[in-house]
Amino acid sequence: MRLTFAFLPLFVIFAGVGATFNSDFGNWLEKHFGADVRQHLDRADLGVAGSFGGREKANETLNKQPVVFVHGVSNRAHDKPLAAANYFRTKGYKWAELYGTTYANGAQGNPLQWAQYSMQCSYVKLVRALIVAVRLYTGRAVDVVGYSMGVPVTRKAILGGRCVDTNEDLGGPLTKYIDTYVGVAGPNHGINLQVGGISVPGCVFSILPVCNTQTGLYSGFCPSESAFLQDINQVAGYEGQHRFSIYSKKDQLVGYQVCGRITTQVPGQEGEKIYEDKNHDQTFDDSYEVMRQMVESHRIP
Repeated sequence: MRLTFAFLPLFVIFAGVGATFNSDFGNWLEKHFGADVRQHLDRADLGVAGSFGGREKANETLNKQPVVFVHGVSNRAHDKPLAAANYFRTKGYKWAELYGTTYANGAQGNPLQWAQYSMQCSYVKLVRALIVAVRLYTGRAVDVVGYSMGVPVTRKAILGGRCVDTNEDLGGPLTKYIDTYVGVAGPNHGINLQVGGISVPGCVFSILPVCNTQTGLYSGFCPSESAFLQDINQVAGYEGQHRFSIYSKKDQLVGYQVCGRITTQVPGQEGEKIYEDKNHDQTFDDSYEVMRQMVESHRIP
């Protein structure tokens, strides 16, 4: 099996020591890929919020396929991903089967911080590195759950190929190593804000970083999309053996349709869970059991 960490040399040296992964996984990362890789995936610079997952004992066996949770634009691993992981724990999952890292820096106390982020190659490489690491560490096929901007980021991490901003080659698709992919409230074709029941195009202009025409959610004059969105949407069905989406028609941030397409659908999906009136956060927070049944039994409750 040829799986490599295609994100070296690393993009930033984060401050901080220690680990938020369980020590067995952290030590495994350091042994096989070096202290630098461990540090970048741990995100110990964020304290306990940076990451989670790994065996609690070296000889612990896995009963279920591991799940990698990937957060939204202004979240961290210990926000929505950890909440979902804790629910999975009540259904028989172990920490050896649940993983998350942080690809940006969260909201940083600023409710508008999300507008300053985009889907840059460094984020994609970090997520891809975690998926690869979990595959190698556990020896099992991996399930992936992405939320909000974490959906297009994870889709590119799995797709591989060249980054649109840096032209770095990530390597080939990870499709055969992913059993189930679930995209929750993902802006796969950009965003269409819902304000007072009226749809307002969110990224017609590329002024904000989140809306830029290269790595942003730009969906200006139909059917135009950013280079990143064009890249991940040019082919379908690569996210895993089973592909699902979860979304709401009343998502106030991502919206429902962009240029006549349901932006929250994963192209080539085999099924979906649709809500009529949940907001963006509720679509994730109220779907833990839906996610679990999708990854465990490939069904939609």
